Amino acid sequence: MNSPDFPSNEYRFIEKLKKYCNYSPDNRYRIGVGDDAAVRACEKDEQLILTGDILIENVHFSTAYMSFEEVGFKALVASISDCAAMGAIPDSALIQIGFPEGSKKIEEDFSMLYSGFNKACKQWDLPIIGGDLSKAPCWIVAVSMTGRIRPQARVLMRTGAIISDNIWVSGVPGKSAAGLAVLKEWGRDNFPEEFSALVDAHIAPQARVSLGQKLAEDEHVHAVIDLSDGIAKECYTLCYENRVGMALNPPKECMIPALVKLAGIQGKPRHEWFLYGGEDYELLFTASSGFDPYRYEGVELNKIGSVTDSPNTITINNPDGRNIDVMKKGWDHLQQ
Repeated sequence: MNSPDFPSNEYRFIEKLKKYCNYSPDNRYRIGVGDDAAVRACEKDEQLILTGDILIENVHFSTAYMSFEEVGFKALVASISDCAAMGAIPDSALIQIGFPEGSKKIEEDFSMLYSGFNKACKQWDLPIIGGDLSKAPCWIVAVSMTGRIRPQARVLMRTGAIISDNIWVSGVPGKSAAGLAVLKEWGRDNFPEEFSALVDAHIAPQARVSLGQKLAEDEHVHAVIDLSDGIAKECYTLCYENRVGMALNPPKECMIPALVKLAGIQGKPRHEWFLYGGEDYELLFTASSGFDPYRYEGVELNKIGSVTDSPNTITINNPDGRNIDVMKKGWDHLQQ
């Protein structure tokens, strides 16, 4: 059978990529990928959230350390994590891609990129409903995402922290940044096995969607933010938004042996990645003393400090027992 007479190479290419989009017409999206725009039907009292993220080659990722499939997966996780921080369910994604001119395996790279998108789409049950592509100076992957809040469900926000709240975080912050340090030190194929969990945290992060929905149902939970730019930056954001301060005292569970050993090898303070790393996509939140972490099965929750009445001031208890000021440092695109 002859190949279809496509109106353009771009049309043919998009048709080839459709199989990765996890889309078929349903009650929510009667029209999805393939038309000028998608059409979303909304239930009564349902709320939609809108978010977006962008990954740029040699700024957010390097193909020396990550495959295109891993880049695609991580690009969606970044926006899915924003949904999680709002207590929302990821609903759909629009993908905009810029690709470098002159690549000899552009279709292969696209297929791997979309394979990564597809893994995330299947894991969190959402479709890709459209997007765009264009030539660019380097690889650029931009994701626009919708999420939905069920009728009568609470929307989680960065505001609401109360003085004397405890500060909690899911997982172990700093693992992703430490994983990047491992990749830069030893490369993708030669790093010591004991650091594999750190590398996995960087190349294959997980968004806390189920946790976000449970936090939204918990009256003891107040302010919530996702950890994309590091504990220090996100804590200062919460302090500013709520006119409070924070005293951090992370437990030993946040200083896992691999982090401590890597810090020794690289001559860094053991709290460096915990405070100033990024791309963990964990959830940071404040909660009253009635919060019960044992209600949250299957997820590690660590109490790392408390909210104080010293606005925009953050301290951390050092291993030697001294409280020191936390610098306003972390991932910042506008920092010169």
